[in-house]
Amino acid sequence: MRYGPPVALYYCNNEQTHIGGYMKLTTTLILTATALLTLSSCGSSKSSQATTTTVVQSSTVANAGTKVVTSCQKAVGTDMSANISAVKNSSGTINNNLVKIKFNRLASTLIAAGNTIRFFKWKVSGNQAYMDQTPLNISRYVLSTGTVDQATATSITASTVTTSQGYHIELNDDAGVYQVLKAVVYSSAGAIVSQQNILIPQFLGNPADYAYNSDGSARAQILRDLHPLATTDVTDWTATQYSNYYSATCF
Repeated sequence: MRYGPPVALYYCNNEQTHIGGYMKLTTTLILTATALLTLSSCGSSKSSQATTTTVVQSSTVANAGTKVVTSCQKAVGTDMSANISAVKNSSGTINNNLVKIKFNRLASTLIAAGNTIRFFKWKVSGNQAYMDQTPLNISRYVLSTGTVDQATATSITASTVTTSQGYHIELNDDAGVYQVLKAVVYSSAGAIVSQQNILIPQFLGNPADYAYNSDGSARAQILRDLHPLATTDVTDWTATQYSNYYSATCF
């Protein structure tokens, strides 16, 4: 079965509780910002990296100069809620090729028989949104022990998702250039049931700081809108408040 992309695309060359109630071919895939905005309100595959990488709990908040950098966040949509976290290698460095995610809620319509979940990655560069059309590799693990209990696959059976499980997602992004993880729920017929975009940690925790790229240019609005504090007044927040906010989303 062919799983189609979640929007019209423009091509150039190239504990234990059940939860209820994106993409690269031989060409580069370019989405207009307008098309990509409709997706959410709110590299080549490797062998199972999740089973060979030592996953160490990432620090909650770090300081990059005077700016707060977070390693965890929570994204809440109309019918889907999930936490995402960066992970570290045994050397203590952030592993750009791997993130972990856990679902807090999936609406009953999402866990219908035959529904599956796939993950994709996308980025904005030069005011264009580029989406990798290859589904990312996923390994399921037990949250309480960190033990991988399901081999690498490219989809999850939605009805099997529980709050006691986490998932390692292989980003295949050594340079750390992709900014967003997309979770897409498909029906048994391959139709898109739901989708949600989540900023990939690490990123600047203050939305005012995140509004600008490292070169001082304005960050694309489509990315700014995905910041977990985009609609929160954080004018008087301290580093401690940021730490408390983001640490509550780490796992």
